[in-house]
Formats: sequence, C-alpha cells, structure tokens
Amino acid sequence: MEFRQLEYFLAVVEQQGVNRAAQHLHIAQASLSQSIRQLERELGVPLFHRTGRNLVLSPAGQLLVEPARTVLADVLAARDIMRAARDLQVGAITVGTMPEMSSEAVAAWSWSFTRMHPGIRLDLLEFTDAAQLCEEVASGNCELGFTTFPVPLAGLKAVELAEQRLLLVLPPGTDIDPSESFSLTRLDDVALIASSSAQRENNIVTTTLRRETAVPRIVAQVPNRHAQLTLVLDGIGGAFLPLRMATGAARSGAVVVETRPELRTPFGIIHRPEALGPAAQSFVIETKATLDRWNSRIAALRKEGASLLEAAMQADDELHDHRRRTAPATIFGEDGVRM
Repeated sequence: MEFRQLEYFLAVVEQQGVNRAAQHLHIAQASLSQSIRQLERELGVPLFHRTGRNLVLSPAGQLLVEPARTVLADVLAARDIMRAARDLQVGAITVGTMPEMSSEAVAAWSWSFTRMHPGIRLDLLEFTDAAQLCEEVASGNCELGFTTFPVPLAGLKAVELAEQRLLLVLPPGTDIDPSESFSLTRLDDVALIASSSAQRENNIVTTTLRRETAVPRIVAQVPNRHAQLTLVLDGIGGAFLPLRMATGAARSGAVVVETRPELRTPFGIIHRPEALGPAAQSFVIETKATLDRWNSRIAALRKEGASLLEAAMQADDELHDHRRRTAPATIFGEDGVRM
C-alpha cells in the first residue's frame, strides 16, 4: 500500500466519483481507476460497489476512510515539519529594539537561538522609541520587536516575556547599606543621571517619584544607558538601570540598591497578527526559555536567602558557564579562515 493510493482513494470519496476526483488530482481517469483497483487487490476487499457509472463505498471502504485520512494528515504534518526544519538552516530574521530594551540585552537573551541555528542571520535594529518600533513591525520592516508594555499601536500581537526591574545604581564608595532597600523619598539628596532616549522608562520613574513626593536632582542627561553607567562609575551621580545592567555595574564597583517601592515594567515581543515564520517562531520560543531559566534561577536563589542583586549575579555566572560549555567549537584552517 502506497501513500498515493490512499490519497487517490480519499479523492474519489470526497469528490464523489472517479471523473471528478481525476480532474481534482489533475491525472487521467484511467490511471486513477487502475490505482483504486490495485489497492483493492492488495487489501483483498472491494472498496467500492460499482453501480453503472456510480461508485458507492463498500463496508470495507467505509472502514478505511478515517484511517486513510489520519495517515494523509500525518504525512502532510511530517512534510510541514521537515520544511520548517529546512527553513531553519539558512535565512535571516530582523528584530527591532528600543532604548528600554537594548540590543545588547536582546543579544544576550537570544544566545540559545543563535547557537542552535548558526545559519540564521540575526539582524538587530534600534529605534528611538516604542512608537517607531511598533510602526516598523506593523509595516513588516521588522519581523519581531522587543518593547515594554503597553504598546502604543493596536493590531499587533504581543508575547509577554517577563518584568524588567529597575535598580538604583550609585557611584563606587557611596556610603549606603546595599542590603537595605532605598526609600525613593530620600532621592532629594541624590544626584541623578537621566537618559534622554528612555522616555517610557523615565515616565515610570517620574510617576512613581511624584507619588512618593520626591523631587530628584538631575545633574546630567545623556543619550543612552552606557553613558549613564560611565558617569555613575566616574562618581558624577546615580542612575536607574535594569537588573541585567545593574549586575555589570556592581562588578565594576558601583553600589546597587533595591528601591522602595519597586520600579518594574512588563516587556516582551510584538509581531504582526499573521503567523510567524519558522525562524521567528523558534526565536520567540528560545528567547522566552532563556529568560524563564534566568528568572527561575533568581527566584530559587532568593528563596535561599540571596538578595536580588546577588541572585542575579550568580544566575548570570551560571548562564555564562552553561554557554561556554555548550558553545560549538570554532575550527580554523591553516590559513586562519573559519571553517
């Protein structure tokens, strides 16, 4: 029994006749009739009763319909899976980011995808704000976009990944106990460095400070977070930075404290409502899995008594070790060309 014989059998059933089935399949009627007769000989039972020019399913034929449909569906599903696997061998996906979701962070979260699919080129683009990012995704210039929520454009599909936590990062040597949460009402005495590009994040901070009746003293406004961190490490003032960046700041000697109340915002991936391609689907799945592992490890370490910063730093170290152990070896030829 061959797959094509079952396909022809179902075509006769669904088209209610050999002639219409042959037209549907774009084959000769004689070839279709011959295939059905061959299938009947192999099974040893008649599948149709022939009454003049009409065919009527026999009891055996009726029993074969559902199994044949199952086999046909399974084969088609297997073909789709293999096609998707082939599509994941080469190609490119374009991912947009915004100031609050920097390309550096996205690159760190997507390491699992890039390791599993080295033939897929990842193109990261940075846009000025969430509105521009949403427009680029809606127009199809970006297949995916990383943004904080809510988004300012309706009609896009959102996949929430996690919450971004902001911590207060202060210059090295600041006389403050990092084990205690810092009340935002005390910010009147703290010099702050703001990022002019992270408008949505600034709005969250400003709204919270207003509620806490705190009036920060802005001593510098810079274009991005890396400039913020540079000035913090130079002792100019403090800054609100996301947890991932705060861990790096702490390793460089900065004093990092949690705030009271906490500053957090949900973030995730947006895309057009149409179904994603195989590469983009895999990117979303792998990125979410990486973030879930990181956040789950942080939660477990905090249950053991670690602070948020300590837990994040240990989770980062473990993730880095895992990457190093699982990274494929890079082989170079005698001429130094990567092979």
